[in-house]
Amino acid sequence: MGLYKRRAAVLKVIVVGQYAVGKTSLCRRYAEDKFESDYKMTIGVDVITRVTKIPPVGDIVLQIWDMAGQERFKVLLPSYFNGARVALAVFDITRRDSFDAIPFWVKATREQAGDIPILLVGNKKDLEDQRNVAYEEGEELAKKLNLIGYIEASAKDGKNVKEVFDFPVKYYIERVIKKS
Repeated sequence: MGLYKRRAAVLKVIVVGQYAVGKTSLCRRYAEDKFESDYKMTIGVDVITRVTKIPPVGDIVLQIWDMAGQERFKVLLPSYFNGARVALAVFDITRRDSFDAIPFWVKATREQAGDIPILLVGNKKDLEDQRNVAYEEGEELAKKLNLIGYIEASAKDGKNVKEVFDFPVKYYIERVIKKS
């Protein structure tokens, strides 16, 4: 092995959506395999990193930017989106208002970050008995907004959390490789 190791690529992933939909919980479950049931409001932006392996590239450092969903933090949006390559638009399957807000978050993402891959994520799948948004509605909205797909997940039990982050990153990498 030589003196210098090849540096891992860095990829900025932004996570958007209304307050209390579980954005921070998804990020923490993915990066640290932890879940805290106590709700703690994100103040501004929280940045979490995780190294992941994505073939054929190898190690990639994901910078996961978790943006507060409260109205008062929307002033931070332009700087938050700068340099983003992938986005997750997250809603809570038990809260119709969070689903109805997704078009706003997708529009803001496209206006600020350009044509980056956006995945629609229905979080809190573990609360299936309290569901207010049907799976099919998520699929339809993802198609209507021209997103790369729709995945339901649970930060609480970990279901599909890895896929929520890995799928759009792989999609982005394949798109970059095809352009080269």
